[in-house]
Amino acid sequence: MGKLVSVVAGVLAGFVVAHFLNQSASGSQFFARANATVQTFVSGLRDGYRG
Repeated sequence: MGKLVSVVAGVLAGFVVAHFLNQSASGSQFFARANATVQTFVSGLRDGYRG
C-alpha cells in the first residue's frame, strides 16, 4: 500500500511541476515541442497501421 501511495504522490507532484513549468515562456515552448513530437509519432503509427 505504501508503494501505491508513493506512486500516486509522484504522479501528482509531476503534474504540479508541469503546470508551473508550462506557465513560463520557455516551459510552454518545451511542451509545444514535446506535443508536436508526440503527434508526429502517433501520426506515423496510424499511417503504418492503416497502410
